Amino acid sequence: MKHAWLTVDLEEWYHLDYLKGYPCRESGVRVVPLIFDFLDMLDEEGVKVTFFCVAEIAAENAAILREILRRGHALGCHGLDHELLTEKSLEQFIAETREAKAMIEAAAGVPVTGYRASCFTMERDKLDAIRQLGFTYDSSKIRFAQHPLYRNLDLIGFEQPEDLVYVERDFSEYEIPTLEMFGYSIPISGGGYLRLFPFWLLRILLRLYARKHENFTIYVHPFELTSAKLPLPEELGRATRFRCLVGRRGNLKKLQKVIRWLKKRGARFTTLEADRRERGLA
Repeated sequence: MKHAWLTVDLEEWYHLDYLKGYPCRESGVRVVPLIFDFLDMLDEEGVKVTFFCVAEIAAENAAILREILRRGHALGCHGLDHELLTEKSLEQFIAETREAKAMIEAAAGVPVTGYRASCFTMERDKLDAIRQLGFTYDSSKIRFAQHPLYRNLDLIGFEQPEDLVYVERDFSEYEIPTLEMFGYSIPISGGGYLRLFPFWLLRILLRLYARKHENFTIYVHPFELTSAKLPLPEELGRATRFRCLVGRRGNLKKLQKVIRWLKKRGARFTTLEADRRERGLA
């Protein structure tokens, strides 16, 4: 392996798409302030990562954003409110993204130039729009046709200098990898699948992936990095409850094993901003 990029969607547990419609945020339970064990693990491994922050939680977590930056990580934008981009008009998206960028920059005290769409729902007109708003890279592309929300982002006009990296002039797109098997895309790189698969199975899938690919991107969320109890609505269905809770306990240690497995195979972890600098794009 050549490059590995660990990314974090810095959002609250109630931002999960399948919890929308429930009054979860009123519970007062928050998981973003519990990421310090994760940050300490990153320090232990010498790994720098890219955080994409939902803007509506930036102000209340300003001290955490600044600690993230102090430890050498990068900070990007994950939208204003984590609503799906496919449900926003272009005009609404532009106005909200301009506001989100300003909110995160005010809380963190640094410019924000990276973006990731909620649930990877980026569309080409909105990708072009964020470039006009001052963003220089995005990480919203995923090839997973079986998922009802994800979009296979149109990148016509981009060049692909290497695996998972697309460039058009001075703008970069970083893809979320999937493993193609029997005509089906398996998203082995994060989220619920990282929690669901035991490490022995992940190791097998990663070996299969590494046979054809040289780069890897991982994505995780704060609620997946702690086993703190979440006050899920009682009326939540069993399948949704399982989807939310499966594999949370021990997931931080599993992620550390994945990091070490990739490092042993030569993968070098950097932030997406650092990767752009190395490519002469920043």
